Amino acid sequence: MTPAAEPTAFGRRDFLKLSAGSAALLGAGAFTAGLAGCAKQEAPAAGYAFLRAGDAALFAAIAPLVLADSLPQQGRAEHLQQLLKAIDGTGARLQAPTQKMLYQLFDLLNTGLTRRLAAGVSKPWAEAEPAQIEAFLNRWRNSSIGLFNGGYRALNKLVVGNWIALPEGLKAVGYPGPWAPMYSALNS
Repeated sequence: MTPAAEPTAFGRRDFLKLSAGSAALLGAGAFTAGLAGCAKQEAPAAGYAFLRAGDAALFAAIAPLVLADSLPQQGRAEHLQQLLKAIDGTGARLQAPTQKMLYQLFDLLNTGLTRRLAAGVSKPWAEAEPAQIEAFLNRWRNSSIGLFNGGYRALNKLVVGNWIALPEGLKAVGYPGPWAPMYSALNS
């Protein structure tokens, strides 16, 4: 039996190789996105001011996993629709540079090849298996790549922040509402 090799330190050359590989992957993703037509501005989906059809499908797929038990089973479709409308409203009120960055994230996650490479999800979001979506969320949350962490945080905050802003979301997380004497004193 041969002794196990000791792990080597992550040196400068390894860092440069990783950087070059990451740059090549991002460049290939941008090139592929341009070829796939992501360079043209897609109009928001019907009934939405900001979210495009693929973006709404993305949030409809990840929201049940992000919210877990706080998204009630009864009336789930209606609650999910209210959440999508709230996310859309938030996106529409953001400044143009922030909207552009979100659209870049959505394009990365909605284009077939880049979705497969960056998220590990092979099918469109509406057809993806919950296990694949959960693995994607966990991978991005725990990634050593800062861009993936930032993307995860953006998606998570859009879902959770807008869910808690809805009355159904407040009930689901057990918020009883403001303290009545304080509320009446402030609003009298």
